Amino acid sequence: MVEQGEVYDLEVRGVHYRVIVVSSNVHNRVMVPWVVPVRHGVLDAPPYAVPLHDTDPLGGTADVNRLERAEPTGRPLGMITGGTMARIRDAIATVFAG
Repeated sequence: MVEQGEVYDLEVRGVHYRVIVVSSNVHNRVMVPWVVPVRHGVLDAPPYAVPLHDTDPLGGTADVNRLERAEPTGRPLGMITGGTMARIRDAIATVFAG
């Protein structure tokens, strides 16, 4: 089972991405997890672009605007920090706020 905050490689139609699992562990046990891709570089951009911290297992920006359901395969590449996951949760809430 994948866990919230884990980073994986994901291939979609021949294109490789790094993604972060953002759905809860309870959800991930029974459903395909929600993931967000990691873009290279840090964007000084809208609230849906969350810069990763130096202590995270990779650099870049989590692009919450591209939230999707996908089944990562292979082993996790690491786990993002709790602070980064909290910022991603806030960004998700901002994107879906009415």
